[in-house]
Amino acid sequence: MKIFGNILVFSLLLACVVTLVQCSSIPKLEKNRPLTFETVYYQKWNAGTQEGGSGINVYLQSKKSSVQLDSIYFRGHKAKLQPDANNSLLYVGRFKSNDNTSNLPFKLEDDECVVSYVKANKVRYFKISNLNERKSLNYPSASPKPFP
Repeated sequence: MKIFGNILVFSLLLACVVTLVQCSSIPKLEKNRPLTFETVYYQKWNAGTQEGGSGINVYLQSKKSSVQLDSIYFRGHKAKLQPDANNSLLYVGRFKSNDNTSNLPFKLEDDECVVSYVKANKVRYFKISNLNERKSLNYPSASPKPFP
């Protein structure tokens, strides 16, 4: 009987440890954003050819450059944020429709995203809600090249 009691105590202790480890691995969202944004929106795109694919780009236009943004989580996917070549205050996250990402640490609505940045050598996260959707970009197919 004592063996069953020890097994029960050990099982309960193991379950508590596993639960605590899982809770600590979930990133915490910052209450205050480090940046204010002029515009935040997403835009679907479709290539003109079947091989070109489709996807969604998320645009974040900040008012000033006080932090370096790193990644974005949106609709079950994660992408690196890239600053625009012509505008250092504009960041773009590019998602292809055929990208498979799973086990993301955030549960988000379709109009929400989470952005990560690094401050004091620590990755931090904040959420943006109510993203606006802009009209889709449908790129025309390339015209066939004539034979020489």
